[in-house]
Amino acid sequence: MSTARLLLLLVGIAFLWFIIRQLIRTWLRPSERERDYREIDAEERAIEREAGENIPSCPVCGSSTRLHRYPHITVWRCVEYPSCRGFVRARKPRRLKFAQDWDRKRDRDRT
Repeated sequence: MSTARLLLLLVGIAFLWFIIRQLIRTWLRPSERERDYREIDAEERAIEREAGENIPSCPVCGSSTRLHRYPHITVWRCVEYPSCRGFVRARKPRRLKFAQDWDRKRDRDRT
């Protein structure tokens, strides 16, 4: 076997190994969208946990509210929504500064 053929065979094997490894990684690791949804759910649970028994009532009609997350804001919206447009802005859960710095550093290291 000539050296050119041997080199070509080794390059082909390395390429196949790379492709197979990438496929296995994508199957085992959750997608970006799935990770984002998990973070959003965790934040909503933290807001609800922090509110505890102090879930605000609707300022317009006085009925109960439910937590809703929009792209730009998180609010407690009235359960009678179509007929009542009342809402109360939700407070973000308190995160310690070192936890925010840790997340920023982890995200920077990932890229």
